[in-house]
Amino acid sequence: MNIKLFDKANEMIRTFEYASFGVIDEDGYPSVSALSLQNPENILELYLTTTMDSNKVKRLQKNNKASINCYTSMNNLTLVGETEIFSDEETKSKYWQEWVDRGSDIYAGGVSDANYCFIRFTTKRVSVLIDEESTEFTINKTVLYE
Repeated sequence: MNIKLFDKANEMIRTFEYASFGVIDEDGYPSVSALSLQNPENILELYLTTTMDSNKVKRLQKNNKASINCYTSMNNLTLVGETEIFSDEETKSKYWQEWVDRGSDIYAGGVSDANYCFIRFTTKRVSVLIDEESTEFTINKTVLYE
């Protein structure tokens, strides 16, 4: 694995507020939407905000495999992995951001809104193009290898 690109990918993910998030629909086709990343720290595990009644949550409950893509004009980061849905108060409070509450009725009940939930995305495979260098590698527990 290219440690330099791994480190750059971890730096890059911290700069993104939004990501393209792809899931598999009922007919086996990809379905992509834009979601908000919640304080991303690294590429290994990410949290995204959505609603329990959304199509993506219904689809993830049937097939928890997903993909995340973030990009700039010159750099691209694609993550493939598995998801879990969290709607417990502790997780919701931990990742709640005040901007979610401003000007939107989506989470009218705030952090306690029953429809408000998080998707935890755990990365299994990474494809990265940064500064004209590219690599792909798999993540297996704590062992990283190409």
